Amino acid sequence: MPVQLLANALLIIALLCWIGYRQVTWQPVAITRMWRMPIVLGAIGLFSLTGGSISMNLTTLDLAIFLIEIVISLGVGAAMGAMATFRPLSREAAEAWASRSARRGSGIVPALQSRTGWIGLALWIVLIAVRIGIDVYATSLGSHLAASAGMIFIMFAANRAARAAVFAYRVDHVVPIAAA
Repeated sequence: MPVQLLANALLIIALLCWIGYRQVTWQPVAITRMWRMPIVLGAIGLFSLTGGSISMNLTTLDLAIFLIEIVISLGVGAAMGAMATFRPLSREAAEAWASRSARRGSGIVPALQSRTGWIGLALWIVLIAVRIGIDVYATSLGSHLAASAGMIFIMFAANRAARAAVFAYRVDHVVPIAAA
């Protein structure tokens, strides 16, 4: 197995475990920080797909698979954002956040925590299973894009971006109303 393929596989497995863990644990809601992951993953995915060059040989099948996976990823991400529960940030969590933020030079402490819980984790697992199924089917039809690590990173980026967008909307419009 080539070293690059092994490194990509390990990175993807670590990413899956990390996101899965974060689904079931309470996490501070810092909307600006939530956008970092989709941006980084999207950039890694695009760079991986293009190999640093702008030209790519894409077929209609590749584009169709790409669009299907993006729509599914966006839908599941939006569902995760919609199903998340919120609560005020605990004193201990706020102190820990403030301590970390002081070292980074940012003094903003979020007011809320959120999690999607076990249903969010189940959605995450379903998303991965659907992704694998589409990958196997598309590869059997001759799609090279579907099996690429770049596509996996872009799919994760779309999922996290949709989740962040729904979180941002809910934090600005829904959660303050419910708290009042």
